Formats: sequence, C-alpha cells, structure tokens
Amino acid sequence: MERFLSQCAQYIYKKHSEELKEVCVVFPNRRSGVFFTAYLQKCIETPVIAPKVITVNEWMSTYSEWHTGDKLQLISLLYDVFCKHTKTTETFDEFYFWGEILLSDFNDIDRYLVNAKDLFTNISDLKEIESIFDYLTPEQKKALEHFWGSMAVADKKGFREKYITIWDKLYPVYAGFKTELQKHQLAFPGMIDRRVVELLKEGTLEFPFQKYYIVGLNALNKCEIEFFSHLQKQGKAAFLWDYDDAYLKDENNEAGFFMRENLRRFPAPEDFELNPELFNHRKNMKLVAVSSVYGQSQQIPNFLKETTNDYRPVFDNTAVVLADESLLFSALGAIPDEIGKVNITMGYPVRNSVVYGFLMLLVALLKNKRKGEKGFSAYHRYVTDILNHQLLCETEPAKAKAFVADLKLRNRITLELAEIDFSPLHKEIFALPKKTDEYSPYFLRVLGMFYQQFRKAENADSMLLELIYSIYQAIEKLGAVVKSTLENQQREISEAVYFRLFSQYLGQVSVSFEGEPLSGLQVMGILETRCLDFENLIILGLNENKWPRKFTAPSFIPFNIRLGFGLPGIDEQDAMYAYYFYRLVQRAKNVTATYSVVKEGINTGELSRYGYQLQYDTVHKPEMLNLDFAFANDPVEGIQMESSPEIAQRLLDKNTEDRPLSPSAINTYLNCRLKFYFRYVAGLPEPDEVKEEIDGVVFGNIFHDTMEALYAPFVGKVIDKPDLDRILADKVNLNNEITRQIAIHYLKLREPLKGPVKLEGTTLLIFENIKTYLRQLIKRDKEIAPFTIISLETKYKRTLQVQGRPVWVGGTIDRVDQLEGKYRVIDYKTGKVESLVLNDVNELFERDAKDPKKVILQALIYVWGLEGNGADKEVYPAIYGLHKIFEENFSPDITLKKEKAVVAFDELREEFEDQLQNLVAEIYSEQNVFYQTEHAEKCKYCPYNGICRRH
Repeated sequence: MERFLSQCAQYIYKKHSEELKEVCVVFPNRRSGVFFTAYLQKCIETPVIAPKVITVNEWMSTYSEWHTGDKLQLISLLYDVFCKHTKTTETFDEFYFWGEILLSDFNDIDRYLVNAKDLFTNISDLKEIESIFDYLTPEQKKALEHFWGSMAVADKKGFREKYITIWDKLYPVYAGFKTELQKHQLAFPGMIDRRVVELLKEGTLEFPFQKYYIVGLNALNKCEIEFFSHLQKQGKAAFLWDYDDAYLKDENNEAGFFMRENLRRFPAPEDFELNPELFNHRKNMKLVAVSSVYGQSQQIPNFLKETTNDYRPVFDNTAVVLADESLLFSALGAIPDEIGKVNITMGYPVRNSVVYGFLMLLVALLKNKRKGEKGFSAYHRYVTDILNHQLLCETEPAKAKAFVADLKLRNRITLELAEIDFSPLHKEIFALPKKTDEYSPYFLRVLGMFYQQFRKAENADSMLLELIYSIYQAIEKLGAVVKSTLENQQREISEAVYFRLFSQYLGQVSVSFEGEPLSGLQVMGILETRCLDFENLIILGLNENKWPRKFTAPSFIPFNIRLGFGLPGIDEQDAMYAYYFYRLVQRAKNVTATYSVVKEGINTGELSRYGYQLQYDTVHKPEMLNLDFAFANDPVEGIQMESSPEIAQRLLDKNTEDRPLSPSAINTYLNCRLKFYFRYVAGLPEPDEVKEEIDGVVFGNIFHDTMEALYAPFVGKVIDKPDLDRILADKVNLNNEITRQIAIHYLKLREPLKGPVKLEGTTLLIFENIKTYLRQLIKRDKEIAPFTIISLETKYKRTLQVQGRPVWVGGTIDRVDQLEGKYRVIDYKTGKVESLVLNDVNELFERDAKDPKKVILQALIYVWGLEGNGADKEVYPAIYGLHKIFEENFSPDITLKKEKAVVAFDELREEFEDQLQNLVAEIYSEQNVFYQTEHAEKCKYCPYNGICRRH
C-alpha cells in the first residue's frame, strides 16, 4: 500500500533532489510533517539540507507584526468598546459570555474576509439586496432574502426593533474593537490572517523559498484561499491533494464538499500521480456494537489477533483512532504486552487527572466559603471531600481522621477553616484568599507544596509530577493575564469570570507522552489522522455524536446570514469530519470500528452516519457484530450465621439489669435475625455521619426530651387543665426548651450551653414542626385532664428464666400516668403509625412478617415490664402517634379486631408472657440460626446492606 505522504515525499524529492533547502512544505498539522520527513529520509541517499516543514497556521502568522491576545485581555477591551457604542448597563461579568460569542463571530468575519459593514447592515427593503450585495451568488442572496423577509413579519411585541437596535451597533463595535487592538499591537487569530492578506495585496510580503508545496489540506478559509492564490500566480505554489473518486464524484457525499472546489481552484500538478480509486477496493470491514462505553477497548486484542498476518511493528502499519478521546486509558490497558512499542500522538488531558479533581474541590470551597468569626468557614462536605482526597489523605492521616471523626460526633455542619492546621500543607490549603487576584498565587502555592512533597517521595510518580508541573504553568499564565488586565485596564475580575477562565485554561492543557513517534502501534485522535494512512485501523467510539462532532459555537449571526456571506456553519463542519473519515479508510486493508449502544446523557447510542453509509452506499458491506461480555448474574447467596455456645454465652454476658434486652432489639430480631446478629452479637456500630438535616431519630429524641422537661415538675402530682394552659401560655419557656434540645441532639453542643443558639434554614422549620406537635399533644392531654403523672422516661424491666439464669427484658417508658383509676403506659411515636388494631397475640411474635406490629409489641413489653415492678392497678397501653393527633377522632388505644374493644393487658398476660418467654429463649439458644429477612424491601435503609449486598 502506497501512503499519500510517501508519494508526496517521492514527488518532491524527484523534483528538487539538489535544492531541497529551497523548498517549503506546508501541512495541516505537525504530525503529518513528522511522517513526511520520515518518508523523505528514505528517498535521500546523500547528505542534504532538509526542506522547511511548517503548518499552515504557523506559516501565515509569521507574516504578521501583531501578537495574538489572551482571551481575557481581548474581551476586556471589547467590553469597553461595546459599552461606548451601546450604552449598556451590563457589568463585565454579565458581558463576558456574550463577549466570547462576539469574539468568535469577529474571528469568522475576518478569516472569511467578509465585509463586516455589509453583514451588519439592516435591510429595510428586500430590493436593496440586489443593489447592495451584487457581489454575492444567487444562492447567497436568496439566503439573505429569506432571513430579512422573516424579520419583516416578526411579532409586534418589539422583537424586531430590539434586534435591529443591537444589530445596528455591531459594526461600530467591530470596527472600534479592531482599532483599539491595533493600539496595543494585539489581535485575534482571524484579524492576523486578514492583516496578512492585506499586506499581501500591498506587495510588502516576501516569500524566500523557490517552491511552496501545500499538502493534504481540505477546508480552506477565504484568507488561506487569497494567500494561496497569490503564490499560485507567482508560480511558487504547488498543491498536492488527497482524495478518492468514490466521494469526490458523488455530489451527495459531503466528504468531497471542499475538495471539489479545491481541485477546481488549485489543481494539482499534472505529473503528480495519485490513484483516486482506492476506496472501492474491497476491504475487511467490521462494525462492532458494544453495550458499554469503555468496553469498546476490549475489541483491540481481537482486532490485533485477526490482523496478525498483516501486522508489522512500524509507525505507519497499525493505528488505534479514538473518536471518543476519553477512551485513551482503557485503550492503552487493552493493548497486549506482546505488541511492543506504542506511540501516543495525543496528549493526556489534565481534566481527567487527580490533580485537576483536587483543584475542582478547592474551587468548590472557594465558591462556597463564608465569613466566619475567625476567618472563613465552610459547609462540612467541602472540607471533608478535600481531606479525604487521595492527594492529601496521606499527609498527617491520624490527625485528619480524628478531626473528621470529631465533626461527625459533634454533628458540625459548618467548620472554621482556621482549625485545620495539621501540617503546613493543610494550613496553606485552608488559608483561603480574600480577593480574586489572589486566587492564582494561592493555587500555585498549593501546587508547589504538593510538587515538593511528591518529588521527595521514595517512589516518585513521574506522571503525577508532570501533571502538577503542566497545571502549574497554565495557572501561572492565567495569573499573569489577570494581573495584566487589572493593572493595565483597571478591570476588576469577578470570581465567576475567574473560574470560567480557570476551567478554559486547564481544559486546553494536556501532558505529552514521551516516546519515539516513528515506531510501533499508533494511538491518536481524529485530527491527528490528517494526511496519515495505515494498513490496519481500529476506530473506537464511532457514534453519531462523536464522529462527526456535534458541537457548534453559539453565534450572534443568524444561520441564513452566515450562509449568505459564506461563513461556516454546521454543514461545513460535517463535511470536514466526513472527509477525515473517508480519507482515513480509503487506503486501509483492515478496518474495525466500535460504537457504544449505551444511551446516557448526550450519548445517543447510535452508530455514526458514516457507518451506515459504509453499509448501504459502498461496495464494502461491513460485517455487523456485537461484542459480548460474560456477566455472572447468579443471585447473591443468602448469608446466615449459626449460633454456638460461645455466641449464646456472649449474649447472656451482655445482658444485665442496666443493659436489658430492649423492645427495639426484640423487634430487630423479629424483622431480620441477621441484622440482630450484626448489631447485638458482632457489635458492628452503625456508621457515624454528619446529619445535614434532622432525621427521624434525632427528631424523636428532641421531641421526647422536650416533653419530659415540660412535664418534669408534675411527676407524682395531679396535672389539670389550668396547669396545661400555663404550659401552653409560656411560649418563652417552650421555645427555649425546644432550642436547647436541638442544640444538644442535633448541633451536639455540650451542657451547660454557652451563649444563644441560632437556628436557621431547615433547623428553623424543624423547630416550628416540633412546637406544633408539642402544643397539639398538650391540647389532647387537656381533653382528658386531670391525670396523675407517675413517671417520665423511666426504665422498667423484669426477668425471664433462660438456660437456668435470669435474662433482663425491658426499656425506657416515655410516660406512665394514672387516669380514672388505671395506669397508662404511653409511648410517643414521631414516625408513622399504620394501625393500632391487633388480631391476636400470635401476630405480635410472627417471625419475618412483611408488616410487623412493632409499635404494639413494644408498648405491651413496656406494660409487662411495669407490672413486674409492682403496679397495683390495671395497666393499659396507649400510643401517641404524632401524625394522628391532629385527627378529629384520635384515640391512642390499642384495640382487638374481634371484640373491637380496648386491649386490657390482664386478658392477654398469660399468652403474651408464654410467647415472649419462647422468643427470648430462642434468641439465646445455642442452636439458633441468624438469617436474612425474606423481604428485600426492608434492606433498603439497613446500615448493614453493604455486607449483605441486597442493595
């Protein structure tokens, strides 16, 4: 297979073997120049001075006396000009985004040599198009008529007038902006290109080489066309195009869109022999659908195995082309070791690095910092994310872990950053700058300390050090630009603009891989493939949104006006990427392309249009395959733990009068024995975490303790309606007590509290909710008053005999009172209470029930415990479900379904005690088995579901 660049090298050498130093060869990119030089070396037999090899952009920019301005400088100057002509009241921050769009539009206007005054003309009469724009083609005029005709019938709400007002100002802005830039010897790229063309027409440019070869270009802008035409007239330029008749002669194929015009305007030398019929030579083509984005890389080993006979370890034999450049590392990991050398022609974007990820955490911290008592404070997650990041977690890990554990223990939502001084690095990271112009020096100091720390490490990671260094350089450049803008233009840069620039600067940075570019398997992106040919090609990511690329820059210039003045749009972009694809595969022998069928985000899961074109419009008829992965989908085996004499003894030893078997533990066992094992046998604690909102448990604790504090003065006394009225009337005491309990249970402040407690946000809403529930409960108590309060939040327990020894069972009862000569055991329930109806006692002790009667069982255990502590009156359970106390027919009584009567414990005592005895004996049995619940929905919020792997 003859490569295009090899043919070019042979042709140029044949023509200029004795005078290569008098030749300049122009390419679309540097990679093609490297390959060309390698081919040229094979032609040369004696020492010679090589020709000049340069890219087209570098070539044109050498003729300009202006320097390309940094985007921030350019937009800052543009803002001043824009304000002058439009009298806008927009701030620089608000203008910055629009400034980027205007800058892009002005760049296109100059690169395509558009008459800006004509473009920004307001056409009041469509007939003016024929007279003013006589230099446009009929198609271009038609496009303008379509736009301005539509504008004439625009709605009557002032849209047309507003649009025209802005439109009329854009040419003065454009002209004034360029004048301002010239004063500073600055320019945007299109302005430089236009200036070069102007100098060309003035005859002031010199072309020192005898011959200029323009090689392998495709889409040319107007400046390039004018530049090349000048050289062509002088007889100094020759054009070597790469194309194939398969798409060149097919007017419907967008791949030949630019080439057809290029060949007409700049025909290739007649003696340059190019075979234009290579595409239709039958190729071994495959299109492979993959049900994973990153899994596409696993086709590489298959492809290399299939092409073993055609594979040779030379630089132009085999290439992996990444239409989706995020697949770089998965592709490198999939290349077998036996392949040997691999050359990566694309850089590794720092956006994908851990260093960039860490900087983004710092950005989030800077954006969300607050002015605190001792400097800046911040929401806890912004701090813990930084402390736990892999770059920092090995620096003073013990101190950092202790700090995080303490903030969880104390439930600290907001942290004072000055507290975090575990090391000089920590101190530097959390000493946040106050002004935007101090941000770059701040990032540089942090990166510098990281660099020094990692460089001194025993096994220094050279890739990590290179990433830090590359990012350091980019931020250093950004800092210099920001400083220059502040000093020279007195422009204050806001945080929003700085971070937008920060993202743009770092988004352009990539770390180059070291290696020999002219050896081994090539891994490259789409743009690196220009002019290059390979015998074996595997393309990863041939999806519709990856090749062609779908992104088009926003523009102030409507589509039809762009079309009318010959400015590029989405059609031109599609044509450009179509050419890249067809040209790449036209000489290849083996071509495999993978595409992901995953529909996620902007990924459509569709094969690129070029894949379908190969399938339906060419002779190749590629084989359509699926790359299957063997997934183990066997269900996770259930976990169970068998008891033993040791486990039974351990449980018995834990049981004391001070630590009885609680109703909560019993309910846990009935719901899921394995959860009981994890919690009460293995002693696995539930993980601590900072509660960003008051959850159900904390809400319940606050409510219970506030209720206890309000009723505490009446323990052992009769409380009547006037007493309850006084509690309701004392709003200060009620509010203070709720606030105190929130401070203790949620804010984790220690008593005695020092100073006032400030509630805000959701905490304030919770405060109001608790107050509402408390007041309603007291009103319900008022309806039944007077009654006597026997005890509040008091432990009641009694024993059962198990294995010849007593086992304590019981818990803390929220309230015991005496009403109408009977004791009531009252349990406050802040959670949802489904039903207080009981069918029979057996229902309470049903193992692994789907809807257990947990609330009723707990209340009856309390009643049983109270009776065992010498209660001399009949005892009734009562459950105050807070979600039901607002109902008109509210009743706290538990009823039997059959009799529809209030449960009297006397009637259930014997059967209840027998069932409880059997259950407790089972829990402490040496033959017991602790297994998972059958109802997986119970596992959703279980703290141990990670162990069981149910969710």
